[in-house]
Amino acid sequence: MAGRRKKPSTGNRRGMYAIAAIVMVLLLGLLVQSQSLRAQNAEYVEQIAELEEQIQDEEVRADEIDELSEYLNSDEYVEKLAREKLGLVYEDDVVYRAAE
Repeated sequence: MAGRRKKPSTGNRRGMYAIAAIVMVLLLGLLVQSQSLRAQNAEYVEQIAELEEQIQDEEVRADEIDELSEYLNSDEYVEKLAREKLGLVYEDDVVYRAAE
């Protein structure tokens, strides 16, 4: 009786094959999901780069608007506007008019 080996039952083997198949299916699913997440991550990275570029553009635009606002509130702009639009001059300025 010592020389006899016990044969594994076929039910055990089928169960092991079923478990191995389930594990393979799960690994395949994880691989597909991983690829999908990588593609989505690449899209997000690209979108972040575009948004950062837009932020920089808007910051430059905001600086330009601030500079223009400062110029519009300056005495230099008011004087230029008074000369060009209203025709005002200083008392000591010499005005030449074209003969008609």
